[in-house]
Amino acid sequence: MMQSLKKISDLQGKRVLIRVDFNLPITEGEAADGSGWRIKSVIPTLEYLSKNGAKIIIISHLGRPKGKDFNFSLYPIFLKLKELWRGDGLFFAQDVFGPDVESQINNLKDGEAVLLENLRFYKEEEENDESFAEKLSKYGDVFINDAFAASHRAHASIVGIPNFLKSFAGFLMEKEIAVLTAIRDKPRRPLVLVMGGAKAETKLKLVRHFLDKSEAIILGGVLANTLFLAKNMDIGASVVEEDLLDNAKKLNITLNNLHLPVDVLTSKSLITPNDLKVRPAGLVGPDEFIVDIGPDSVKLFSKIIGTAKMVIWNGTLGLTEIPAFKKGSLEIANAISQISGEKIIGGGDLINFLDEENLIGKMSYVSTGGGAMLEFLAGDILPGIEALSRQIASDATNAIDYQTERDRDNK
Repeated sequence: MMQSLKKISDLQGKRVLIRVDFNLPITEGEAADGSGWRIKSVIPTLEYLSKNGAKIIIISHLGRPKGKDFNFSLYPIFLKLKELWRGDGLFFAQDVFGPDVESQINNLKDGEAVLLENLRFYKEEEENDESFAEKLSKYGDVFINDAFAASHRAHASIVGIPNFLKSFAGFLMEKEIAVLTAIRDKPRRPLVLVMGGAKAETKLKLVRHFLDKSEAIILGGVLANTLFLAKNMDIGASVVEEDLLDNAKKLNITLNNLHLPVDVLTSKSLITPNDLKVRPAGLVGPDEFIVDIGPDSVKLFSKIIGTAKMVIWNGTLGLTEIPAFKKGSLEIANAISQISGEKIIGGGDLINFLDEENLIGKMSYVSTGGGAMLEFLAGDILPGIEALSRQIASDATNAIDYQTERDRDNK
């Protein structure tokens, strides 16, 4: 059983190492976070730590840099955090390690915070390197994981640090687990799942899990393309995940509660609208890309959604970054927003899209997790949650010995 940060008896003067998920798109040197939904989600934890006098060391990853590629610097995130949280008492460290970083941490006053540079500038983060995790742990007296969205990754800052520090769940982590557990274990019925976007492997697992637990599953995006191909239907040049074809063929796609698009919007370019056509599903030309669901699919899916007491939606149904390709997703979003039941959404691209369309406020719950939400709902044990839960008893003696050694080293 993991522990809440409120179990920390006295935060005054304690160095708190907190893992957050600030993995946001950077556009022209600025954090593209719309209304700031992802950063805002962790501010309650940061504010609690600050008000209780903690010295806060914030760590996160951003993108998939290969080494120290400053196109993936967290500095734009730092500027956004200053805007949304606080302008003073918040600092940025230009690396993860080094004397300058240590000096910034040592000079923090109670209630102040520093954001370290991108963890993934070091390959040891994704390799879950034990010495890397230990080195990070020396920055803190306690560790807090408030990065639910990254907790499906067995990386050093997620699962390694709890081996060296007393560890707790942040408020966002607790909220995500509580809400998603209730949804997973006791969903309201009729339940409708809407799955779009990419990362079809994780979504296929969730589809299997909910086939006999939901009234309807609506599919779009790359997952739908892959299932079309598994049925030997023509999809033209559309994007698929070919390594999932064997698994897709095993899925019983003739079930009454599994719904693929009946028509699609095609374009001869994925970048700009080019010779747009509405095609029946399976009759896509060899030089055409599926870029959205078609109008008959919108009508069918909207009718199904209208019967739901709960909708879980992850992934847009078209390439919504192109205005001409977003109509289907927008109409489905409007259909979902109008039901009286619960509306649960997750996934960065979908949330950014709904944020831009001013529809976020019409959803019941916005999960910061995309893949993490899907894996949790499918019944998987997330490594980051497991790392918090496996503490404390069996490692108590080692933790005390380790802390004693660190205190001696710091004198």
